[in-house]
Amino acid sequence: MKKSLSILIMSLVMSTSVWSLTLSTDTCDYSAFTDSDYSIMQSNLDQSASLLTSSQNLLTISTLLISDASTANADYINAMLRLSDDIGEMADRIGEMADRIVATEVLIGDMADRILETQQLQSANLALTEANLLKAQENFNALLIELAN
Repeated sequence: MKKSLSILIMSLVMSTSVWSLTLSTDTCDYSAFTDSDYSIMQSNLDQSASLLTSSQNLLTISTLLISDASTANADYINAMLRLSDDIGEMADRIGEMADRIVATEVLIGDMADRILETQQLQSANLALTEANLLKAQENFNALLIELAN
């Protein structure tokens, strides 16, 4: 790739120097140019025209930006400040919401502790009820056996 690029540049330099030597004389001898020389020159002219058009467009855009810079910058800064204020308000609201969530979590934790206490009391009551029922059945069975004898 580098070799082909070097060869292309060399041929361009050679054709350019031949072209400039030919043009420097009073009479121009176009017979020294080949078709490839003409195509290279046409390509260079097309690229130069494209670059000129791009430069003119950039100049126009730069002129417009400079003329509108004073109002555009103030509007831009004001919009950024409004956006910053809105973001600040949103952050404050998110902080308040986070505080409420933490308070709710504390309440949920207290409720869970109460539920656990209630469950422990109910489990103890259920165990006593089971023990009483079992004792009642044992007593009833013992009474039935005594009555049967």
